[in-house]
Amino acid sequence: MLQLVSKSGALQGRAWVIGETPLVFGRDQSCAIRINDPVVSRRHCRIYLHEGTAYIRDMDSRNATLVNGVPVRETTLKAGDEVAVGASVFLVAQLHDSGKTDKAMGGKLDDTSSLKINVPIYSSASGDSLFRKGTPHTTQELVQLFTFGRALSQTSSIMQLLATLQHYAEERFQPAAFWLVLRRVGDAAPYVLPAENTDALRNDATLYRHVLKAIDDKRSLLFPQVEGDADSGTVKTTIISPVALGQESLGALVVQARSEERVYEESDLEYLIAHAYALAPYIRVVERLERLEQENQRLVAGHEGPMVGDSPALTALRAQARDAARSRISVLILGETGTGKELAARMIHGLSDLSDKPLVVVNCAAIPDELFESEVFGHERGAFTGAHNAKKGLLEESNGGTLFLDEVGDLSLANQARLLRAIETGSYRRLGGSSTLHADVRVVAATNKNLEKEVNAGRFRRDLYHRLNGFELRVPPLRERRGDIPALAEHFRRQAFKRDKRGPTGFTAEALQTLERHSWPGNARELRNIIERAMVVAKTETISVNDLGLSNGETPSENFATLAEMEQRHIEEALRRCNGKVPEAAAILGIGRSTLYRKIAEYGLQGD
Repeated sequence: MLQLVSKSGALQGRAWVIGETPLVFGRDQSCAIRINDPVVSRRHCRIYLHEGTAYIRDMDSRNATLVNGVPVRETTLKAGDEVAVGASVFLVAQLHDSGKTDKAMGGKLDDTSSLKINVPIYSSASGDSLFRKGTPHTTQELVQLFTFGRALSQTSSIMQLLATLQHYAEERFQPAAFWLVLRRVGDAAPYVLPAENTDALRNDATLYRHVLKAIDDKRSLLFPQVEGDADSGTVKTTIISPVALGQESLGALVVQARSEERVYEESDLEYLIAHAYALAPYIRVVERLERLEQENQRLVAGHEGPMVGDSPALTALRAQARDAARSRISVLILGETGTGKELAARMIHGLSDLSDKPLVVVNCAAIPDELFESEVFGHERGAFTGAHNAKKGLLEESNGGTLFLDEVGDLSLANQARLLRAIETGSYRRLGGSSTLHADVRVVAATNKNLEKEVNAGRFRRDLYHRLNGFELRVPPLRERRGDIPALAEHFRRQAFKRDKRGPTGFTAEALQTLERHSWPGNARELRNIIERAMVVAKTETISVNDLGLSNGETPSENFATLAEMEQRHIEEALRRCNGKVPEAAAILGIGRSTLYRKIAEYGLQGD
């Protein structure tokens, strides 16, 4: 005969015989087992006998009936099963003819082991033991685990994950101490979090040894201890659950209570194991996220040095460079002379998955037309007078990496056609050669010309323009990021000082103000030249206004709007007159819609 014994909840200690009369659970007055719990339905479930076998059936309750931690509709019951209804847990036990109850708990703590002070109780190596489940006992625990998993999914760092763990551990276990012990590949010993609690765990040599054993063996344990005198010392119980992902042991969760009133038992350990199950994959996720972020920061930091500054314009450029680097689409970099287009190209290459491959720069403006084919595609021995040996071209040298075509707008139409064919097909021949070679390259091009106008004027091939302009990037002129000028000037001063081992060690405030007021038609290249000259002529420890040679910053272009500034104002006025409607504004400006949309994005304007 079976009996139902209340293990926890408002009815703890009471028992009911499972007989011919069904036992109905619920909040209704008519229920045999009345549970005044708001999460329990009026008629929640019932236990009944059928042909000598005990069954339990959920009666369409709102919050489910759990048997051994699993929601059920209907199932059989046997001695040792646990039934959870709301916050109450009941044990199915065998009732002998003598009237005594056998707590056949299927390997539970009461039935297998007795607690002995300073003697840990481990789960078996096979996992088929009292600590094998790691499943919730009640619907509340199911909900808590669900919210726990949802909270973990919002974390992106180990410290965020730790804060989430601490919150839920406090809510469920009210611990006196809590530790997350993690093992990392290559580390001699696991590291302990929170960091301020590290010594408290490691100084308890016995406990720390058991934690390490739990990690190595992937076995959970309950460890009761007494600090001080056996009769009057402090009672503390520690539960430890390994955190494992597949066959890999990642670490352990450790929770400790330190009072006679709060003593952990098997159900606490099982619930800690459930937390460890939920936690394990997120540890790997956040570790990978942190590594990716660190790598990204390293790459960005490694390429921010030359492009000095933190102005909005430069910050936006870096963000665009990161976007462009995520794919191998062709990039067209636009900008005035001296703005740093090559630095932008190097940034894109360095942030891409090709960063460990070659970056080859082709200065299209510096190569004579008649030598372009030989320089870019290479030549065979005897291809022309003076070709005594075969030579690899720049395209061949960049194979597998990035080919940067600087000043691509200066190419002749004939060389544009040769370049287009090589880029589109990935195949080419060396000058004087008969064998077809292949190159897989990511193309980044740059120019200070308006290629749209060059195309319309017939000086640049439209098909090559569209092939290169997969992702357009505009490097802002120095006058659009004046806030970067002091930092950039200091960067150039440090470079000159490092090279020459002499010169001023700073700037006067007036000198920096003069630099910021200058219009800089030559952009950063002009600024560098000014600073290098000032380092030579300065007679004091700081660069003064007179050392700059800028006539106190007054130039013919002072307070004179540039073409770009006038264009921006003109577009703003057109949009204002058309109430922000782009098609109408494009019509009165006499330009295409796509061109106007590009200009709106370029100048950060708003349009519909």
